[in-house]
Amino acid sequence: VSVDSAGRTDTGAYVSIDSAVAARLVLGAGVRADYVTTKNEGGYFGDRSTGNGAFSGFASATLGSFKGFSLTGQIARGFRDSVLSDRYYRGPTGRGFITGNPDLDPETSIQGDVALRYLAPRFRVAAFYYEYRIHDLIERYSTATDFFFFRNRGTARIRGFEIEGQADLGAGVSLELATQVAEGRALDDHAYLDDLSPVNLSAVLRRQFGERAFGQVRAAYFSDDDHFGPTERAVPGYTLVDAAAGVKVAKPLELRIQARNLLNQEYYASQDVRTVFAPGRSASLLATVKF
Repeated sequence: VSVDSAGRTDTGAYVSIDSAVAARLVLGAGVRADYVTTKNEGGYFGDRSTGNGAFSGFASATLGSFKGFSLTGQIARGFRDSVLSDRYYRGPTGRGFITGNPDLDPETSIQGDVALRYLAPRFRVAAFYYEYRIHDLIERYSTATDFFFFRNRGTARIRGFEIEGQADLGAGVSLELATQVAEGRALDDHAYLDDLSPVNLSAVLRRQFGERAFGQVRAAYFSDDDHFGPTERAVPGYTLVDAAAGVKVAKPLELRIQARNLLNQEYYASQDVRTVFAPGRSASLLATVKF
């Protein structure tokens, strides 16, 4: 038996405050205290228990608006204890055979981010930059094909930027654009980390037909990903085109049709070494009832 009986309890208290200290300056701060306990009885790892606690929180400042522009800066400290399966599970999964690690230490992090926003009556755009330093990173790694384990890594850095914008083009037509670039590395050997998206760009063009119907088209581009982590592989880039339409048949009932991957692109569902190809063209009809 992999896990006979196990439980995890997180007890926390949190307080935050936001205050306009001047006409164009808002300050915010928050603090949280957590204590997380786990208990495992029987199973592969036998009787084990853990208890970890830490303080976390944030401080932020927002300047603006100056003719539609505002600037926000924030620094934060995070805390995350591992989930039960990372500690105590041993057995097969969809990705391979995994063995947990009951001696994992919790992660802590320091994060800084900056956001610049512009808001106009029919247009808005925002740009974000962020950087994380994660200490005692909990990492899944492989020693042989299909066999995975968990460990604490020294210090890791994740950084990147995002840009998004929305525009009202008139006549019920709107356009949304977004792009993001991210990179994650372990600082001891500069190896890349798992689960970071490649460079991507997306656009959604939507038309609203009164209050009862809509139609939209979404296009997304994902670049080649050769910055793969310890349990991933390089994957080629691809472009997706999706479409959707909906109509309110009655006040509580809405019908929607969605068509995905109209270009029938062949691409991997993720960067995982054992992942399969994502579905080709597909369509679905949804009925939604709202009360």
